[in-house]
Amino acid sequence: MRNGHLVRWVLPATLWTFGVSVCLQAAGRGFWYGGFDPDTNKSGTQYWVSPTGHDANAGTRGQPWRTLDHARQSIRGGDTVNLLPGLYFFDGRFGPAGPSGQAKTVWRAADLTFRTGRVVLTKNESWDSPTWSHADNVSLQGLWIGGNFASAHAKGGASYSGRDCEVVNCTLFNAHGIYGGPSYNWLFQNNRMVHLGNGRLGHSLYLAGGMAHDSLTQSRNLHVLGNIILCGEGYAIHAWHAPGSVTVAGNFTSRNYWSLVLQGPNHSCHHNVFWRPVGNAAGGDRGQVGFNAWLPAPLRRFDHFVFGSPMPVWQEDMPPVRSQAKIEEIYLLYDATVAGVPKEACQLLTGRLWTGTLKCPELRGAADRLPYPGPTSIKPAFFPRTDREIDETVEAISKYFRARNPRQISEDRSDELERLFDILEVQYTTTAQDYENFPPMPQGRDDATYGVH
Repeated sequence: MRNGHLVRWVLPATLWTFGVSVCLQAAGRGFWYGGFDPDTNKSGTQYWVSPTGHDANAGTRGQPWRTLDHARQSIRGGDTVNLLPGLYFFDGRFGPAGPSGQAKTVWRAADLTFRTGRVVLTKNESWDSPTWSHADNVSLQGLWIGGNFASAHAKGGASYSGRDCEVVNCTLFNAHGIYGGPSYNWLFQNNRMVHLGNGRLGHSLYLAGGMAHDSLTQSRNLHVLGNIILCGEGYAIHAWHAPGSVTVAGNFTSRNYWSLVLQGPNHSCHHNVFWRPVGNAAGGDRGQVGFNAWLPAPLRRFDHFVFGSPMPVWQEDMPPVRSQAKIEEIYLLYDATVAGVPKEACQLLTGRLWTGTLKCPELRGAADRLPYPGPTSIKPAFFPRTDREIDETVEAISKYFRARNPRQISEDRSDELERLFDILEVQYTTTAQDYENFPPMPQGRDDATYGVH
């Protein structure tokens, strides 16, 4: 919400808005998780960019630069670039690298609340989605990056690797997915991702591990918190090649091919809503069913889920769900069982008695022939929405990004889109453990070999 949201973590941070130093206390849409400090710049210089500026200017608030390319070439590692609302053309790398994880280079919307408008980045006047990446020790905050709907699943996107980076409160739309790894100590938080990914092996958010299981070069300590991922191809969240210590909490996904895969050791996965994935659309009726999770990994935590698929967890030749913590509050749209989940933890969203007797289909055609079990009547405390509210909201958001080009998105001053995204927010407040950098634990050999991908 542009006018703020219920504050659960109060994070005082000094931001410069129109030349005035103000104290922002966790204002802005969505949930602000305790691990994010918007004031990651500790000693660098503040610079400003505006669509009405000039690159011959000094880069101050009163004399801003005009282009992001000039800003990148002019700043030093650890500086902050404040972008005033409007449309920018950019197709490149956010950098340079900050001196450390405690002194990042920051690229951010000057107004993180969006009250004065959006900062929208696109590649060119043809509205192609940018192809962007970043250096180590970089924080991206409050940026809107994408193209028109012709770019969805087809052009642009992002690649990342390295250490101590953040992508927070950004809106990424109409592009290839985001591909990353090996990477270390990453925070991917409170973002909205719509129409990303490219086919069966192209995903909205790809967290690659690095292939060499249990090696020191593996990706680890990745935090995926409070994101909304809609209408993508491939997986919404894809943690493959055995990354270690991934926390996936407070996320909502819907209408991606599949919701989540977690391979590798040491993960914490909880308070997520995985709603009605569509499966491998390119495979037609014989394509793989839309399932919510594929979990060959041993988990530190697995609880508080909404599963909206007749295949809640892929279980063919898979081990049961393994969690060090108690498994509880598993809400299902379909009357299916999940191996490893105790029956007392399961509840049907329709209010009917859960039996776990549904034979889970493996093909899209078989899933489509199942009677729809709704409407829903149970509203979990962490996501108190009905199936009708969810489906109508997801479609409205998808339609918004199908119908508008980046210039139109940058000029939209209404609260229409913010109100829609508010409906899909998972009601969860992180704890310190959600940001903990877990030490590696041994990975069983089975976890390195399960699944042909």
